[in-house]
Amino acid sequence: MNELVSITIPTFNSEKTLVATLESIKTQTYKNIEIIIIDGYSKDKTIEIAKRFGVKVFLCKGGLLEARIVGGKKSRGKFILLLDSDQILEKTCIKRAVKMMENYDDLWLYERAFNRKKILPSLYDADRIITQDFWEPDEDIVLPRFFKRKLLLMALANIPKKYLSVCGAQDHIVTWHEFKQISRKIGIIENGVQHMEPESIKILFRKQYRWGKTTKEFYKTGIYRNLITKKNKFRKFRVSYPVLSSKSFILRILRGVPYKLGFWFG
Repeated sequence: MNELVSITIPTFNSEKTLVATLESIKTQTYKNIEIIIIDGYSKDKTIEIAKRFGVKVFLCKGGLLEARIVGGKKSRGKFILLLDSDQILEKTCIKRAVKMMENYDDLWLYERAFNRKKILPSLYDADRIITQDFWEPDEDIVLPRFFKRKLLLMALANIPKKYLSVCGAQDHIVTWHEFKQISRKIGIIENGVQHMEPESIKILFRKQYRWGKTTKEFYKTGIYRNLITKKNKFRKFRVSYPVLSSKSFILRILRGVPYKLGFWFG
């Protein structure tokens, strides 16, 4: 219960959310943690904030997947947590995860929207509940974040290097796809993390347009194409969750329009 845990966080112009993310790590009840930030040459105060918290910072010109790999290689822990710069960990999350890794090779963290009392985040929250409560391992929608480092690096090494620079929003599904070839001993951390979601249509539109644009470049390579298709489909309507299912449907439309515009015209 005292193994080193490496938390790797890709960043790019993340000054608005990074403080909350780093504070949630610093207040963990489990203390043997190293934090590694892999920055895509931010133009705001991201690196300044990271240095203020005393974390390790490495620069990476590639996409999200390449940043994840850089973070993994720079890490020293027995375990790696792939965190995003707009996520907030529950304070006992790491402690519970380390204990559970006695029986598993990777864990997914049950995730809610941090700001879910607001309209748009409430839609994201509904979509997350639907996908997580009815999760099926082969759907590649709910994705693990906490790994045994040795196995994660083995999985990442199987991804063709020539595609790393163009893989953005698909980083998790590609990682999970390769990890499943090595191990399926996956568990769940209940009440694990909260996500700071977009609170305005403008921010949502810009984010999804960007993801659509970057996905197009990756889609052109022809590799992992079926994973991209799975991730973007509508959720099944759950009769037992009528309100949440309706909210999820609305969100998929709101996200899908700018995503498709970015994919087609970006």
